[in-house]
Amino acid sequence: VAATAEFPITVEGHTDPTPIATPQFPSNWELSGARASSVVRLFVESGVAAQRLTATGYGEQRPVASNDTPEGRARNRRVTILIEAQHPDDVKELPVKE
Repeated sequence: VAATAEFPITVEGHTDPTPIATPQFPSNWELSGARASSVVRLFVESGVAAQRLTATGYGEQRPVASNDTPEGRARNRRVTILIEAQHPDDVKELPVKE
């Protein structure tokens, strides 16, 4: 569906607040951006037009769970895919796979 439709797709990368400082990822900003970019690359390799794709890294700035537990931190280490509807009134909720 994503390869044949014309709607824009935004891929967001997220992390938990655990500090990271590696040569590859000096901070969570770089790590979250790399997560999003990896998914965008997979979409392009699957035939989705690159001009329809945007990768964004948010680091730990948009948590969906408490960072006080290992489970919450695990939920915050994620990639979110946003698909912009051409006709928002026709949008149906799709099941989310975790």
